[in-house]
Amino acid sequence: MVISFFFLILFSLVYVLVPLLKESYWPFLRRGVFTEIQGDKKEGIWAISDIDSEYEMGKLTREDYVSTREFLKRQAFPILEKERDFSKKIILKPKKEIPKDLKKDITKEVLRICGKKFSS
Repeated sequence: MVISFFFLILFSLVYVLVPLLKESYWPFLRRGVFTEIQGDKKEGIWAISDIDSEYEMGKLTREDYVSTREFLKRQAFPILEKERDFSKKIILKPKKEIPKDLKKDITKEVLRICGKKFSS
């Protein structure tokens, strides 16, 4: 009896969890990747703002400021691309495109609500 109950619970868990693993938003739940990207991004932004404040206080020459800021921006760019690519994975996209006639009708209705006239 206990063994059959155990197998029933195990089967139920597998039945519920397998579809969740196939969902497109599932990578977002892997917090390690997202947290790492956000941490790297925060460090890059902090470094750039630190360089800006150092320059404003007069601790850096114009040449040092420009070269260091460009270097930090080049380092931050791949992190921002990684964040964008990761975000694309979790955004659900529609399977079909909205027909042009429907888009036109929606636009007309929105403009009507806003009190504007539609010009083709």
